[in-house]
Amino acid sequence: MDAAGATLLFRLLSMGTSSLLQYTSESSPWSAANREDVLAGLMAIAREERDEVDRLTRVLQKKRIRIPAAASYPSHFTTANFVSVEYLLPKLIAEHELEIAEIERQLHPEFNDEIRGLADPYLAMKRRHIDTLRHLIS
Repeated sequence: MDAAGATLLFRLLSMGTSSLLQYTSESSPWSAANREDVLAGLMAIAREERDEVDRLTRVLQKKRIRIPAAASYPSHFTTANFVSVEYLLPKLIAEHELEIAEIERQLHPEFNDEIRGLADPYLAMKRRHIDTLRHLIS
């Protein structure tokens, strides 16, 4: 695995461990009783993101690649405590749009099949998540 590929995979791990989605899943957002499905949807995609990070971590560990320490959540996420799910959805969509654009920029065509095989599923997951988030907002 070359340095550029490892850098991309480390960035994916960082995205998945310190994202607003993960923070939201731990901060107990509020949802009206008739919108519990939205909250359940958020928790489901947060779980899928955690599972994908775990998968990438296991692959890198099997290759004996040292995993960087997980980053902490940005301090500005603390403004997302005790807020409604409806307030969070546009912010989560915006974050996903930025992450997808970043992954697409960094996922160079010349990466070998190994790197693409690890990064492509993560990118596909992020695309599914943004579709889900957009559906939840309506």
